[in-house]
Formats: sequence, structure tokens, C-alpha cells
Amino acid sequence: MIKPLTSWRFVFAILVFLSHMWFLEFEADPWVVDIHNYFFMEGFIGVSFFFILSGFILSYSYQEKILNGTTSFSSFWKARFARIYPLHLLTLLMAMPLMLHESFINFVNKLILNALLLQSFIPSDGFYLTFNAVSWSLSDEMFFYLCFPFLVFLLVSTRNRWLALLPYFIIVPIGIYLTRDVFHHALFYVNPILRTGDFVIGMMLYKLYANRKDIEYLNNRRFASVAEVFTVLLLGAFIYFHDQVAIGYRYSIYYMLPMSLLVYVFAYSKGVISDILSNKTLVFLGDTSFSFYLLHILVLRYYIILQEKYAFIPHGYAAAAIILAVTIAGSIIAYKYYEIPMNSYVKKRLSDSRKTPKARVTAYERYKGIPAGRAGEANMPV
Repeated sequence: MIKPLTSWRFVFAILVFLSHMWFLEFEADPWVVDIHNYFFMEGFIGVSFFFILSGFILSYSYQEKILNGTTSFSSFWKARFARIYPLHLLTLLMAMPLMLHESFINFVNKLILNALLLQSFIPSDGFYLTFNAVSWSLSDEMFFYLCFPFLVFLLVSTRNRWLALLPYFIIVPIGIYLTRDVFHHALFYVNPILRTGDFVIGMMLYKLYANRKDIEYLNNRRFASVAEVFTVLLLGAFIYFHDQVAIGYRYSIYYMLPMSLLVYVFAYSKGVISDILSNKTLVFLGDTSFSFYLLHILVLRYYIILQEKYAFIPHGYAAAAIILAVTIAGSIIAYKYYEIPMNSYVKKRLSDSRKTPKARVTAYERYKGIPAGRAGEANMPV
């Protein structure tokens, strides 16, 4: 576990949370409205961070295991399913009452898509924002997980590694130019095929990190501290100037530079900001960020329903504070008493047989055509 990156997960989950506090736009205080419209509404960038970080951390945890065959493709997929699906299923059930206004056919169709985590492939917010709306990103993540073992082998070669991103940086700008703004959210922010670019960048950042972790200047505390401050200020500058950039680019490639630097620099954990982010409370909140992310939109929607029925329920930024507190409390409970136990339970139920074949051929050996029993002769890539 890289503690500062874990804490950053909570920071960006809060940004996503703030971007969904739409009612702040109607506050009487002009400063609240200005902050909401200029800063909070840009909080959707948290998803970009999650996707890049996912590629980095999965490579950090699984790349060598997949290459040397100690983790099979199926074992990896089962572990990732156990990680995200139990909480997704719980929040999907919690969201069902919010969809009772739909016709029976629409309800069933959308429920099946959400249950199978396929909703983000449908380029319509009438599908990918239904039930627990934020679960569209889990649909993307599940697609990334399916691709990950194959991408590991694709990116073994330095040449192939960079070629893998070339189509992304060609297709996205051309696509944004040729399509109307109304389609940009579905195509360039939600579509899992195009968002794979974020995930691959995370994987490539890990390759860079793995090759340089012992020699990088970021191992020097003074340099690392300056780099951390610079990276945070750079992200702030990108947010500050966001109104100069079309929304389609902000949904896709605009924030990739500061997000990539953030992941790479804080992976070393050597600077003063890393010291702050390594605080036990912040790291714990980072661990709960997955629960926080999936619960917050449900807390918001049920709170709005209560507001409509009971006039004494607070509005405005008081409401945002209550929703935040309830979501944090709910995410801590869900993390400790549901997410962790269910992850272990599902892993156990799906675990592979412990028996090891006598002449096992690893995935990397198959990839390079190395005969069984000659693993020691393989020159494994860094």
C-alpha cells in the first residue's frame, strides 16, 4: 500500500461528491455559488484520477505475478470481482426504490445492464446514470480488469507500450471535433473503450516507476517535497484555467498531465505533503473511499426526497454538510462490516484449487515459447 496515494483517493472522492451537490448553485450567498460553479463542478476529474491510479496500482500489485505465472488470469479476475461486486450489488439494491417510476420493461432492462456492469457501453444517460448513477465507472473498471492481463503482455515491449496509446491521442481529439457537445459525456467521459487510455497511462507510469524507483531524484526528500508542491499547484492551475478548454477535452485528455504527475510523484512518498497524507486517519478514509464513492449519490437522492416531504430538513450548504457526514459514517460502517468481510468471503468461494501441476508453464513462458521446466532461463523484463 502506498499511503499518500491511498489518501488522495479520499481527496478525489470528496471532489466527486462536491460536483454532485447541484443545489448549491441556488444558494443565496454569491460566494457559495461562485465556488460551486467554478470549482466544485469540476470535481468530476476525480474519476480520471481513479482510472489512472487503478492502472498503476494493479500493475504494482499484479504485473510480475501475471508475468511469472504465480497469478493466473482467472485468479486475477476473481479477485477483482470479489473486490468491487459485493458493494456494487448492495448499492444496486439500495437504489431500486429510486427506479420504481420506470415501466416494468425499462426497469428490468436497466437492472440487468447494471447488474452485469454493462451500462456504460450504452451511450445514453438514460441507461448509464440509472440506479446508483456512479456505478457506470465500475462498468468501466470491470472492462479494464478484463483487459489488464492482456495489456500486461502488450506493454512488456517498450515499442508496443507507446504504440498502445497512439490511437487514443488521435481518436479522442478528432472525435471531439467531429461530434456535438451533447455526446461528449457519453463518448469521452463514460465509454469504457475510450477511457481505457487513462488506465493504460497508469500502467505505463508503473513501468516508469519500476525502472527508476532506485535512481529517481524523487528519492531525495528536498527534491521530492518541491516536486509534490509543484504537482499540486499544477493541478490547481489546470482547474483554474478550465473554462478556457472545451468540456470534451476536460472529460478526456486535458487533466492527464497533472493527474499522471500526481500519481508518479506521490508513489515515492518522500516529500512533506506525503508525510501529511500518510496520517493514519487520512489513509483509513482513503481505504473507505470506494464505499464513500458508491454511497454518496444514494445519500444525496434520499436526502432530497426527505426535503420534499419535510420542510424542516436543512437546505443549502447545511444540507451538503449533513450529506457528507452521513456518507462518511455510512462508508466507514460499510467498509468495516460489509466490504472487507464480503471481499474475503467471495474470494474464498471463488478461489482456485491449491494443487500445482508438476510441469507448470507460466503465462510468460507461453508468451515467449519457453518449454516447461526452463523458467530459470527466461530473462524477465523489469
